[in-house]
Amino acid sequence: MIRIAWSNLRSSSGRLFAAMIAIAVSVAFIVAALLFSQAFGDTLRNQVRAEWSGADVAVTETEASDPADVADGSASLDESLTKTVSAVDGASNAQLTQTGYVSVSSDSAEVTGRVTNLPQGQDEVLKGSEPSADDELMLGEADAKTLGVSVGDELSLSDFDGSGRGGDEGPSFTVTGIAAGSSTSAGLTLYLTDAGLAAAPAELAPDAIRVVADSGTDREQLAEAVTAAVDRSGAGDAVEVKTVDQVVEEQLESMSDSSDMLSTVGIAFGLLAAGVAALVISNTFNVLVASRTRVLALFRAVGASRSHVRGAAVLESLTLGIVGSAFGIGLGLLLGWGLAAAARAFWMPEFAQMSLSPAALITGPTVGILVTVAAGLIPALRSSRVSPIEALRPVDVPAAAPRFRWVRATIALVLGAVGVAVCLLGASGQSVVLGILGCFGLFVALLIGARAFVPPLVAALARVVAVVARRSPTVKLAGRSASSAGGRTASTTGALLIGITLVTAVVVGSASLQRTLELATAEDTPVDLVVSGSADTVTTSLDDASIVEDRVEVPAPAASVSIDGLGGSGDLAVASAEDAADSPVMRSDGYDVDEGTVLIDPSSIGLDEGTEDIDGKTVTVDVGGDTVSLKAVGSYNVPLGTALVSGADEARIVKAAGGDAESQTWVKIADDASGSQIEALTSELESAGAQADADPAQTRAEFASMFQVALTVVLGLLAAAVIIAVIGVSNTLTLSVIDRRREGALLRALGFTRRSMSRMITIESLLMTVIALVFGGAVGTFFGWVGTASITPESSAPVLSVPGGQLGLIAAAAILAAVLASAIPARAMSRIVPAKGMSME
Repeated sequence: MIRIAWSNLRSSSGRLFAAMIAIAVSVAFIVAALLFSQAFGDTLRNQVRAEWSGADVAVTETEASDPADVADGSASLDESLTKTVSAVDGASNAQLTQTGYVSVSSDSAEVTGRVTNLPQGQDEVLKGSEPSADDELMLGEADAKTLGVSVGDELSLSDFDGSGRGGDEGPSFTVTGIAAGSSTSAGLTLYLTDAGLAAAPAELAPDAIRVVADSGTDREQLAEAVTAAVDRSGAGDAVEVKTVDQVVEEQLESMSDSSDMLSTVGIAFGLLAAGVAALVISNTFNVLVASRTRVLALFRAVGASRSHVRGAAVLESLTLGIVGSAFGIGLGLLLGWGLAAAARAFWMPEFAQMSLSPAALITGPTVGILVTVAAGLIPALRSSRVSPIEALRPVDVPAAAPRFRWVRATIALVLGAVGVAVCLLGASGQSVVLGILGCFGLFVALLIGARAFVPPLVAALARVVAVVARRSPTVKLAGRSASSAGGRTASTTGALLIGITLVTAVVVGSASLQRTLELATAEDTPVDLVVSGSADTVTTSLDDASIVEDRVEVPAPAASVSIDGLGGSGDLAVASAEDAADSPVMRSDGYDVDEGTVLIDPSSIGLDEGTEDIDGKTVTVDVGGDTVSLKAVGSYNVPLGTALVSGADEARIVKAAGGDAESQTWVKIADDASGSQIEALTSELESAGAQADADPAQTRAEFASMFQVALTVVLGLLAAAVIIAVIGVSNTLTLSVIDRRREGALLRALGFTRRSMSRMITIESLLMTVIALVFGGAVGTFFGWVGTASITPESSAPVLSVPGGQLGLIAAAAILAAVLASAIPARAMSRIVPAKGMSME
């Protein structure tokens, strides 16, 4: 058995090379995903440990405090409890830390951040020094890069109201120190002195009491002593006392979902690649068995039993799996190292170094070996059925049976119909589970039906192309060859079908979901950019901006606006969307207001109430000495510093303002404008003295950027499956050339040129690719729509968006890959010498 396997491997090493590459790619994918996931988990672990460095025991609340509890003195963690804890034997000191959220502005960025006390016993500062004055702060290295600041630069802090908008500009703080890494797992964090924290424009809530142990004091013993002191103070039910080790482990456990999800996604795509590789491997072994019929029969004739032949085939696939997995481990280590290095360079400077993981080194090769052996089982069974008498028969591959596979076709049609029905049910009911199950069922139906439908479809396509090509015999022979070896053609096309379907589904689903969210956003904020101020410099800036598609001026007289009974008031511009109704500037009718009402943001007139708290309240608009009373409709979606009214009410207000009525410019921004372009335009407008509110355009740009990143990542993950599918095409065509040497020699003898022989193989590859593109594109588009409809909330209508440009690039890439995959087999076919080819046994 071992000798037979060794003989098979030695004689077919060249033919098995492509299958080994397919195994190596899939194994490398799984290994790299697990290594990167472990490095990501190590990064989180390092961040959490750095956050609690210097402390030994932590006192935290069982439930998070509300800032209102702090204001009225009812918070569980306070200075009194801190003094009680610090007096415990074995405690060196205790520090009450508080946190709050602010809007952080630098010269290059504006983000939401967290302010907190400078913890005692933190690691050494990387640059500069720790803050000591009430207008100084320290932040992590990664956070400094985000804000584009260094030691000596200033940051402006303003209040953050939770609606996504910062308030008025607040105090400025000087950066005195930069710590290594991001310093915390909670996002961008600024460390201030106690006095600086009190001056920050944030609602503070107690975070924890950090206890530092005396030298030689055991953490567990100190935690028990602190627990006893807390119980005596009466706060035992409201707080928890734990060692820092326990706190770190709990936080890591709560964040483990992120690294687990990353690992799961990586393994899922790795298994997908392995599944495609299984099709390639199975196809390879099936062709090898067909080409070894005489050799296997000779083995049987000289005494080899069926179990020997079958065992040799299994041993051959096992050897191939082991060798391919070994190469895959090396490739995966290189890929994992590259991903970690890229993460440190472009994402997280403190991203952990890649370390070898037993799970990665075991899981990847195990999957590779099992998939290879499983893919070789059916060919192994076929090889054991070869009888000794086959040694006396010709070696030519027998003609394919002309019958249509009705049973397989019926099963595929029934399963496909059920899959489509479940998909539609999931889409109509916003059920992700049903959508996934339906898509999976339809996908399985495609793979089952490929053996029945693909060969006749390839033959039909070849006939159509032959008619267009004036009955070209090269095209006819390519179609006949592909359809006669139905199993090989169906398997190869199925591998391509998997890759093209999934890539199309991701592209269409991403575009559809992005468009659906954009339309939902446009319903609430139909104007991209609102500019208050009509100076010539503002007009020039808008005319020169390449991202401005259209603009319109609307009357917006300034008025004093107040709400009766709540005390809120402020000077706002009063405008109406009816003045822009006939302009393409408006993306929806979301700013339409009924007569007698006013759409207003409570915070714009100094109120902390929510929008629902002011609904129906009487609003007094004072302009030009006249007053207009309207009913309030609260909304955070109105332009900054603006109140929206109906056209009739606006006419009254403009008339009252007389010749002093001011105006606003409402602007439509291009859909493909980036966040940096929008920010540059608003900065230019504000430097010209205008007030610019581009929040809707920025939100859309953020959506586009987020989806682009996600699309790039997923397409990168799918690349392994597509590469393996292309390898399968090349491998199949190469084996096809080997099996058709006599056919090629005969064609050459009948007058076919080398160019015609080469073109025949390329056309065969293109026929399979076109079939995969047509069906994969159609099914992938359907999958993309089902996915979008399944996760879209009931309040929004799902929109199908088919990005023709991207799908065109996918088709062009697939066709180019088909041509490249056929290059080597086509060359081999063209080099067959007629006399030598016909004399081969």
